[in-house]
Amino acid sequence: MQKLSKLSALLAVALCAALVLPLATHAQSVRTIRNDAGGVVNDYIIRANLAVLRGDRLRIDGWCASACTAYLGNPNTCVTPSARFGFHGPSGGSPAENRRAAQTLARHLPAVLRDWYLTKAAPLQGDAHIAISGKELVRIGAAHWC
Repeated sequence: MQKLSKLSALLAVALCAALVLPLATHAQSVRTIRNDAGGVVNDYIIRANLAVLRGDRLRIDGWCASACTAYLGNPNTCVTPSARFGFHGPSGGSPAENRRAAQTLARHLPAVLRDWYLTKAAPLQGDAHIAISGKELVRIGAAHWC
């Protein structure tokens, strides 16, 4: 019986190592996000959360708009001097669904952007958006330099 317990313990340790080791080696990766026009809010929230769980460092260089801005909520995200961000309201669903998507996105933005986003950018529809430079986001404390 004791041999079985030791074997079970060894298998558990091996399984944990097999699961954790790839994450540990992956944690040093840097992914550059460039010219990303966004997409489905929930898809970007999942990607942003996975990046946090894996310890990915995200470097935003160039255009990052719409749902792409969810990456700003990752503490390991940095911006380059050429980073630019486009904010607007979600579309494609019913008005109630779009409001919920805007609230979901706002929860994943840095705290200093949340109220601003919900009152100024989220109501914008169609091609209307507000562009903000990475420099401005760093200035207000919503991002940091790479």
